[in-house]
This record gives sequence, C-alpha cells and structure tokens, in this order.
Amino acid sequence: MEGNPFFETILENITDGIYVVDDKGNYVFVNSAYIRLLNMPKSVLMNYNVHDFLSTGQIDMCISDVVYREKRQVTMFQDVLDTQNYGRNKIRQMVTSTPIFDGKGNVSYIIAVVRPLQNLNDLYDQASQSGVSTFSNPWPDTPVTGQAIVAVSNPMRMVLRTAETVAAVDSAVLITGESGTGKEVVAQFIHDTSLRREKELVVINCASLPENLLESELFGYEKGAFTGALSGGKTGYFEMANGGTLFLDEINSLPLNLQGKVLRAIETKTIQRIGSTQTKKVDFRLITATNEDLFQMVGERTFRQDLYYRLNVIPISLPPLRARREDIGPLAIHFLNLYCEKYDKVKSFTQQALNSLKEFPWVGNVRELKNFVERVVVMSSGEVIEIEHVDRMLNWVPSEPRETAPTQAYLPAIDARFEQLLEAGTSLEDYVGHCEQAYLKYTLQKYPSSYKAAEILGTSQTSVIRKKKRYGI
Repeated sequence: MEGNPFFETILENITDGIYVVDDKGNYVFVNSAYIRLLNMPKSVLMNYNVHDFLSTGQIDMCISDVVYREKRQVTMFQDVLDTQNYGRNKIRQMVTSTPIFDGKGNVSYIIAVVRPLQNLNDLYDQASQSGVSTFSNPWPDTPVTGQAIVAVSNPMRMVLRTAETVAAVDSAVLITGESGTGKEVVAQFIHDTSLRREKELVVINCASLPENLLESELFGYEKGAFTGALSGGKTGYFEMANGGTLFLDEINSLPLNLQGKVLRAIETKTIQRIGSTQTKKVDFRLITATNEDLFQMVGERTFRQDLYYRLNVIPISLPPLRARREDIGPLAIHFLNLYCEKYDKVKSFTQQALNSLKEFPWVGNVRELKNFVERVVVMSSGEVIEIEHVDRMLNWVPSEPRETAPTQAYLPAIDARFEQLLEAGTSLEDYVGHCEQAYLKYTLQKYPSSYKAAEILGTSQTSVIRKKKRYGI
C-alpha cells in the first residue's frame, strides 16, 4: 500500500486510534494515537499481524475476521491488554472496522477506528461542561432515543464501569434504586454491551400484571390450559428471552407463591408451561430491578431468602438524582435536544435556568426531570427558556434569594441564544449547517417533491437530494 503524505498527515492528527491492515491481516499503517493506545513501538507493531494479538490472548476477539467474512462495516466492543503490562492493564474500546474492496468485490484492506470507552466518557464530559447547545447531539452518529446514560458525576461513572464489566459475563445482576432513577436504561446498556446484544432484551414489570396473569405471562401456557386461553397456546417471557436477556423490573412485586417457580427456572434454566408436562431448556441472562429493600423483605418473610441470594450476585445501586447533581444540567440538555427534535422546535436554557434545575429536589428523579423538560419545551414561549419559566412550571421557590447576572437581564432572546452558542464554541459553519438543515426540512414538509422544493429554494434538484441525504431528512 503506497503512502500518501497528505492523507497520512491527516490521519496522524486524528485523536482516535487508526490502523489499516491488508487482506491477510498484516499492518500497513498505524497512527500515533493507536501506537500510544497499545504502548508498543511502531517498528515492532508494523511487523505484527492482527491474529498475533489473538493467539497471545491480548485481545478477546478479532474484529477484522468478521469484516473479512461478512464484507461490511462492523462496530464492536473489544477488550485489549496493554502490550507492555500483560494481565494488568485491560482496556475496553469500541472499534469500527470498514472494508475497502478491490475491483472484484474482495476485501483488499480494512481501516479501523479505535476509541477507548474512557475517552468517550471524557469527551462527553468536556462537551457537557463547555456550554449549552440548542441542537447538538453529543453522539452525532447515534439517533436520539432518550435512553442515553449521562455519566458526568462520579457516582454514575462508577455505575457505568460496573455495568461495562459485568456485561461481558452472564452473572445475574440486581439493580436497586428509587423509582425514576433509570434502572431499565442501565439494564438496556448492559444488554447492548454484552455478547447477547444480537438477541432480544425481554422486559416485564412484575407490578404491572395481576397475580393470576403473571404466571402465564412468565412461563406461557399450552392450548386449552384454562378457560380463556388462546387456542394456540402462548409463549412466556422466559422462552422469548432464549439466547438474549430477561429483565424483571420491580421484582419486589413478585408474589410469594411464584417465587419458588422463578427460582427453579433461574437455577435449572428450564421452564414448564402451564398445562404441560414437558420442560423446555432456555438460555437467558437475568437482570432484575427493585425499588424496595429486598433484604428487609426477606426479614419480613415476604421475599424468599434463597431467591434473594440467587438474584443478588452482582448488585448495582443507582443513586437518586439529588446525589448526582452534576448530571442534572447535561441530562436537561439531552432531553431538551430530544424534545426539540420530536416537536420540531429550537429552544435553549439560560445558565440561570439550568442552575435552578440543579437546585430543585427532583423527588421523581430522572423520570421527573425528563417529563418536566418535555413540558417546558411544549409550553414555554420563545426560543430561550428563562429561569422564570422553570420556577413557574416547577412551582418552585428557592430557599435563598438568587443573584441574577446583569448581562442576562437586558439581552433580547435571540442575543441570549447567540451568546450561548458563542460560549459553547459553536463554529459559524456548524450554525449555518443547522440553519440550512432546518430550512430544507421545513421546505420539504411543505413541498414534498424535491423538484418543487429545488425550484422554491432557487437551487438544483441534485443539490436538494444530496443535502437530504447528508442531513438524514
């Protein structure tokens, strides 16, 4: 592979690790960031083949083999040992490997971008602290779903580190925390980071179903098992989770008479449908969650002790929002982006409004904050959400009088928005691109024909189609 000084200079200045291998897995290019990540001299690394790391146990899987086999871009997590400190420093990284094809459709090279997870967390932390952006998604390649985990505070960073560690194994996880702290979100994160991510995460809230229906939902039933049963029988949640992950939320609500049957299913990995005499093998990873103290329930004899110890192999305790106030601002901005996108609005918080959110007690935790942000996006007038909007909608009177920054008192709404963009370091190119995207989206909603939209906008149809693709409209 012949080197190009211009492109090599560009790749050298990218902070992510980048390497290129040929069709046999031999390294043909590595940038400085990748060398620092592996802690190996370039002269030594360039004599390596990617399979050498697999044979020595320094990596847990060879992502390039998947790309060679499936001939498509692959993004996966990979655990790597520091080459100079075998067995001591283990790094979890996200690797995106992209095939480069020859004229016959064969993979001739693979270019890989390597990002350690800690670097991603640090970048998110920096972005969150550098200012308020009204339209930026902190993970631009990922659709906004509202399920992101914001981990700026130390307590949540510890939660994520634990979740990342246990995702690699099949041990049972018990997530504890108050209602609204995001237990299902953490369960989803563990599943998505695990080797079972290609299969389904099956979720059931044990408090959402009457006791007489819960058993049939969990274990399923055969045809004619009871009056009102479906003619073809029903597959239960344990079976649906076969190969994937079963998440039992509010496990504290599981009736005592069902706990023994659930324990047996967990221990034997077999289930028996209602009305059947046959058992079925099921392969699932179990995650449970509770908003009550199960150990106390064991003492009160409302929860089986043997089931408690079977569930509590890996405990993860989620802190309430009032104990992780550093996350309130980034969470509010994340939800603001989510609902601005959903309702096609452009809004931003003033710094005073964000400060007010950080002072509020948030008894309902992240769920309450998320619902409030949706309400303020829908109900507030203008593009800037002021402290008055926040305090009025929260019916909130702070315990001590606040000092109002004088510069915010006389800035018109549009100037306040521009001021925030400047403080956030938003470039003119980024802002112009956002305006172009919003204007094009509005025009295409009014004139769905790309030909008509191009005519109205005074540009070519080709340009409209190209920009639609660029902005994902």
